[in-house]
Amino acid sequence: MINDYQYQIGGSLANDAPTYVVRQADSELYEALKAGEFCYILNSRQMGKSSLLVRTLHRLQAEGFQCSTIDMTRIGSENITPLQWYKGMVSDLWRGFNLLGKVNLKTWWRDEEDVSFLQRLSHFIEDILLVKLPDTKIIIFVDEIDSILSLDFPVDDFFALIRFCYNQRAINFEYNRISFAIFGVATPSDLIADKKRTPFNIGRAINLRGFELHEAQPLAAGLASAVTNYQPILKQILAWTSGQPFLTQKLCYLAYMATKSTTKTVTIPAGTEKFWVDSLVREHIIDKWESQDEPEHLKTIKYRVVSNKQRAGRLLGIYQQILQSRLPIFWDCEGGKSDFLPAFGNHSESHFSRGAAGISADDSPEQIELLLSGLIVKINGYLHLRNRIYAEIFNLEWVDKQLGQLRPYSQTFDAWIASQQTDYSRLLRGKALKDGQIWAQGKSLSNLDYQFLAASAELDRREVQQGLEAERIKEVEARLAQEKKSAKRQKLLLFAVSIAMLLAIVLGVTSYSLYCRAAIREREARISEIAALVSSSEGLFASDRRLDALIEAIKAKRRLQKLGDTGKKIENQVINVLRQAVYEIDEYNRLSGHKAAVMTVDISPDSQLIASGSVDKTIKLWRRDGREVATLKGHQAIVRSVKFSPDGELIASGGDDGTVKLWQKDGTLLKTFQGHSAGIWLVAFSPDGQTIASASVDTTVKLWQKDGSLLKTFQGHTAGVSSVAFSPDGQTIVSGGGDKTVKLWNIDGTLLRTLQGHTAVVSSVAFSPDGQTIASTSGDKTVKLWSKNGTLLITL
Repeated sequence: MINDYQYQIGGSLANDAPTYVVRQADSELYEALKAGEFCYILNSRQMGKSSLLVRTLHRLQAEGFQCSTIDMTRIGSENITPLQWYKGMVSDLWRGFNLLGKVNLKTWWRDEEDVSFLQRLSHFIEDILLVKLPDTKIIIFVDEIDSILSLDFPVDDFFALIRFCYNQRAINFEYNRISFAIFGVATPSDLIADKKRTPFNIGRAINLRGFELHEAQPLAAGLASAVTNYQPILKQILAWTSGQPFLTQKLCYLAYMATKSTTKTVTIPAGTEKFWVDSLVREHIIDKWESQDEPEHLKTIKYRVVSNKQRAGRLLGIYQQILQSRLPIFWDCEGGKSDFLPAFGNHSESHFSRGAAGISADDSPEQIELLLSGLIVKINGYLHLRNRIYAEIFNLEWVDKQLGQLRPYSQTFDAWIASQQTDYSRLLRGKALKDGQIWAQGKSLSNLDYQFLAASAELDRREVQQGLEAERIKEVEARLAQEKKSAKRQKLLLFAVSIAMLLAIVLGVTSYSLYCRAAIREREARISEIAALVSSSEGLFASDRRLDALIEAIKAKRRLQKLGDTGKKIENQVINVLRQAVYEIDEYNRLSGHKAAVMTVDISPDSQLIASGSVDKTIKLWRRDGREVATLKGHQAIVRSVKFSPDGELIASGGDDGTVKLWQKDGTLLKTFQGHSAGIWLVAFSPDGQTIASASVDTTVKLWQKDGSLLKTFQGHTAGVSSVAFSPDGQTIVSGGGDKTVKLWNIDGTLLRTLQGHTAVVSSVAFSPDGQTIASTSGDKTVKLWSKNGTLLITL
């Protein structure tokens, strides 16, 4: 009996395993980590990633590097909280770097309770690892990284922390001592899924390829003890597997076990090695492959491709195109390529150099998922089948079967086939047909599928056309019936119209006659009205009310202009009274005494006094006959506003000195209200005379009691407030200002609403006598009327 040789199928190989195959990736990863680089090895399953990790870790540890691993499957990904996950990683690092006697993890974790879980991990790296492991390089291997992509909480921060450790090297030199190596079935874009964050774009990618013949000699040792011509056998094995580690180990094991029963090495006749290996592969791997897939490998690939029903059709469609390409290319054992169709006919090497094989890679999510399944590889920008075993098992027939199980119309399709393609009720229509056609795009289906879809499309077209024709016939019939009814109606209507036209002519003549009479009477009335205005003007002029006489004469002239030709007599009368009023009028009174421009005037409620405010900083009181009663002095700047109280006993004034002053009507200063930080443009009394409102350039409106107490400050305008007024009931205040808005306030200071519509400074605001309408004027040359609820009623 020959000595046993330990081939290992699946799982991580031990550091000293005799069947470990050293590849180019071994030296690349070792040299990169030794140089302090961050590395990631992201590839499909069972490509030897974990074995590479173990081998590299021991090799670096032997040279004095501090190394540890975090296996994400050990921490778990189901029913785990962020606290458990981050604490599990810290615990693995604590144990892996043998810090049990150096750091009390429970105490340290409790002391870090005030910071986030990510910060605790960051602090552990910086405050524990870099401090407790001085003067040595630290390498953290993170394995099975893809298991964390299914966590119930986002882990983008974890990979962002790894990137932070890399970037921190430019700030803190100590971070140059720490490196990470990430292993798993993923892509760099999977590691930070949030598109708003910077992607995971650091580190060096280590490409893990299949075994080549000169690398796979450790596997030949076992075969050498069983067969004499082991090298051709190994070469044929690699021709089937293209160096895929799991399948290569398994085939070597099967070849070794097939010859183990004899006590001496077996000689396989020269030239039959290919036949012998082909038979071995078909008997133990391809035939009834699902029952022979132990340890599981092929079923893992199948599950990854078809498990997600939402994208399985797209994955299968892409894979189908690769299968149908003329020249699938697999790497052979000598670093060249083994060129053959799915039927395994031979082709020349030149096909590869022209890039004729496979389909073009576009790095779409579906293509990336197929690459991660291990079923295909990307070579020179094209996608190809990874090896001959996959091509035999996952062939076009298998794809057709999977697509058949996925087709959205499978039940109706099966029923149509069962009816010998005669049951048209099973064909697709409408939305179901569109869904089926969309699903079929990009896939190569069976002839029956295409016949089914074509027959469905034709039936749907015919039914739509028949429906349209039926609707058209109904429409024509309905139109004919309607036309018959319309013809009868038209006869009746024609008779009625004739009668109506006759009546209309009679009524029109009568109406025109009445209109002419009414127009004549209206014109005569207007002329009489103008004559009355002429007489009124003459009477007023004779009574020495010459200003009123001028007003009446102007009214008469305007109405005369509107009326048009009225005859020379009335025109001359109007011209005469207008000339008399204009040229013979005397000035009734002139109130003169201010030393500078007058900015504001107000008349007392009993019309006996007039108050005026001036640029000369004074207020003057006048009698109607022009006699000056008093001069009120106290303001230190221009007086902008004066206002009598409703009872006429008090006068309020405001000016550019920012004060409001309250005076008796005899000129005595009672109070000075201070509170504004800029000039005052307007003051107003409440209807009961107990409250005074002031509008200021400081963008506020203030409400005062007569004793000078500040009641409220209304804030809301964004520019100076130029006007303010009380509603008749005294419960509402309206203000307008330089921000082009009108604002309504409750007396308690609450802003009720803002009225927007003016395009320039609002210069004045007022309430209607019933308090339901607000008027505002503006520098935009408009007057706007608003309802109390804020609706714009009219713009004048």
